Amino acid sequence: MMEKNQLLSKNIKKLREKFEFTQAFVADYLGITAAAVNQYENDARTIPENVVEKLALLYNVEEFDLYEDNPEKREILTAFAFRADEITAEDMTTISQFKKIITNYINMSSALENE
Repeated sequence: MMEKNQLLSKNIKKLREKFEFTQAFVADYLGITAAAVNQYENDARTIPENVVEKLALLYNVEEFDLYEDNPEKREILTAFAFRADEITAEDMTTISQFKKIITNYINMSSALENE
């Protein structure tokens, strides 16, 4: 199992790439250098909690989702990540409900496999 910081680093890099953001863009959003973003993504530097909060907002995900270890759940994380200005509040509600259903299904499937 990967360490918590490794998971966070891997997941934030995947999300940045999904959105086709450059490290410079993310750095500007966070108010830090692109070199710091690179270090965060390569697990060369611990990511402060306030940066994790801002990244979750940027990618429109829950903070705990950024630490996801399960490959299926990680896939859901990137599949449902989107820019908030592209959808309506009603769309967001529907997407959140569907994401919860899929996540619960994966959790139940994993639990049944482990019995």
